[in-house]
Amino acid sequence: MKEDKQYQSFQETCVKNVNGMLYEKESNSSCNLNVNARDQSFFINQCDQQIYELKSQYESDSSLLNNSEFQEEEYLQNSNLLQKFEDISKNNICKNIIKAFFVYLLDKNNDLLTDFVFKGTTHSNARKQAKNFAQSYNFNNKYLQKLIQHSRYGRAFEFYLTFEAEYWLEKSKVKQKEDHQIFINFLKLCCCNTDYSNRLTAYKKGKKNLFNNK
Repeated sequence: MKEDKQYQSFQETCVKNVNGMLYEKESNSSCNLNVNARDQSFFINQCDQQIYELKSQYESDSSLLNNSEFQEEEYLQNSNLLQKFEDISKNNICKNIIKAFFVYLLDKNNDLLTDFVFKGTTHSNARKQAKNFAQSYNFNNKYLQKLIQHSRYGRAFEFYLTFEAEYWLEKSKVKQKEDHQIFINFLKLCCCNTDYSNRLTAYKKGKKNLFNNK
């Protein structure tokens, strides 16, 4: 609706400018009725140039407006997701997702390791290194943040969240599937923009890991 009004305004501006040019040309022609072909060509070029400039300005303004509306919509969606994430109970949800990721990562039937993590390495060697990484992983927010930002495993994790996690969730027997889905969406957001992963904060020595709700 907003774009229709803008385009209507653009058309009215074009008509107004062209009519003004016609009026000016007609006034000049009253003094000289013998308008030659060169004058007519010059007049047409002026009209075309005016319309081209107005159209270019309209397209530029429309592009800026659409980009602004997209950013606003994206901000609202992210804010809504973050609010949902803060409201859910997170007990064991992250652990379930990470465990499922490692199972998929170490599966001999996919090429995720050699495609994303260790390009140019044999599958057996890549799987060995990934297995050591999985065994050394501690299920807390500090390690989760490191996984998201990891130069190798971070990309594999993002791939899994984008293309495999929802399928795993659908087939799994975990409870609170809706909360798991919200957590998965939050993790995908963190992978796209690692600044969001800084919301994860860890407390030392026996204190429970919490998410920063500020």
